[in-house]
Amino acid sequence: MKSVQKFQTSLLLGVCGVAVLSGCSASSSQSAPMTVAVEVPATTSTTSTTTSTTTTSTTLPPTELTTSIGTSVQGRAIDVVQRVDIPGARLAVDDPNRVVVLVVGVIHGDEQAGLEVIKELRAMLPSEIPANVDLWLLPTINPDGVAAKQRHNANQVDLNRNFPYKWGMIAELGNWEYSGPSAASEPETQAVVDFVTYLRPDMTVWFHQEEFSIAPSTGSDGPVRRAYARLTGLPLKGVPGGTYTGVAATWQRKTFTDDTAFIVELGPTRAQGEALTHARAILSIVPLLP
Repeated sequence: MKSVQKFQTSLLLGVCGVAVLSGCSASSSQSAPMTVAVEVPATTSTTSTTTSTTTTSTTLPPTELTTSIGTSVQGRAIDVVQRVDIPGARLAVDDPNRVVVLVVGVIHGDEQAGLEVIKELRAMLPSEIPANVDLWLLPTINPDGVAAKQRHNANQVDLNRNFPYKWGMIAELGNWEYSGPSAASEPETQAVVDFVTYLRPDMTVWFHQEEFSIAPSTGSDGPVRRAYARLTGLPLKGVPGGTYTGVAATWQRKTFTDDTAFIVELGPTRAQGEALTHARAILSIVPLLP
């Protein structure tokens, strides 16, 4: 499933190891603003469970590994979670069967429905996740916006107009689409650019709200999007209005052309079980990846 370019990046990851997230990027990546190297051992935690009887207490192996990939304007950690209890997490980075899946729950801080999907993916049994999937979950790239329940980051920048692909100055401070003073000017954007460049996911799903749709595609990922729409009941249609430059998913697709990245627009409300439906759909479309 991986091209020669992605295979070379995987080898690079093997050399860099897990000690450094930032600064280990493929030579083909854009020269976007980069953050300083992130030392994982100082910002990593594991989650495990404990079982006990009247006579014994046994701590089970960790189910997930949480790592901070950077900090927000106000100093909040931007955390990513890897499910380490699944077979895919133990595959070698150059294994051609390994499929790296990244799910981003929140970009705009007042669009938090994606967190429900993240919660379902964290709660799934290992047997419910395909054996070749290495699953990474990024609850929010905008923790300040989530805390304030506002669209922008603490600098009042729309992070989904701040990514370094066809970035353009949109409006001015105070406008709902203000794109910031320059491409990747925000620490949250820089952290995600570095992390995606490091991880090189085969597929990334970026959650938004409230259009209840998924944009169609005539490219190689068209069948993936159509299958996702069928599995979730989302209409295939574009998002109306707005100026769409500096968009995260577009930056990823255009920078790493053999990666699949698309936006899912959830509705203003969710029916019971809808978040689980989306979680299952993400895993179900993996075999369709180009």
